[in-house]
Amino acid sequence: MDLIKFPKKYEHTKKSLSELMSRKQVMEHFGIGKTTLHRWTNVEGKLKSFPIGGRKFFKLDDVENMIESYYSESNN
Repeated sequence: MDLIKFPKKYEHTKKSLSELMSRKQVMEHFGIGKTTLHRWTNVEGKLKSFPIGGRKFFKLDDVENMIESYYSESNN
């Protein structure tokens, strides 16, 4: 999976920046459609999106945390 990379000038900052995933990448990762992704982000609040240049992106860390939180809930 190709992730969106920040410009090189941000690579040397003190603060660690999360890699970003596009809507398409998130949908492919989970095997879901636009409607489900919309529901997760806008209705249920499961996943936070960030608008950049008129497009929505998702932090890879947030996607991984969502997987971990729902996986651990289903195993309890």
